[in-house]
Amino acid sequence: MFREIVINAESFETRVALLEDGALTELLVERPAERRIVGDIYKGKVNAVLPGIQAAFLDIGLPKTAFLHASDLTSFMRDFDADESDEGSSDRGRGRRGRSRDFRIED
Repeated sequence: MFREIVINAESFETRVALLEDGALTELLVERPAERRIVGDIYKGKVNAVLPGIQAAFLDIGLPKTAFLHASDLTSFMRDFDADESDEGSSDRGRGRRGRSRDFRIED
């Protein structure tokens, strides 16, 4: 399968098309006024940690402080732990949806 990404960037919008064997499979349109930041990767500084709600607030260079919940980190930590250990995919000692019960945001 031949995949191709076509990008058209203008001042008013950016269009990205994903083509597979010449057929359009995905089209993304982003306008500056409607810019999404979910799913992007940012480097930031932790401003506050609230263990009571298992969350942290981060300065990532936007007008408002970003909110990060511990559950957003646990899937990453679970994947990281799986790579580090040879124990396999045992869910022993894990809470709902395979999340680690002993993970704390302050760590």
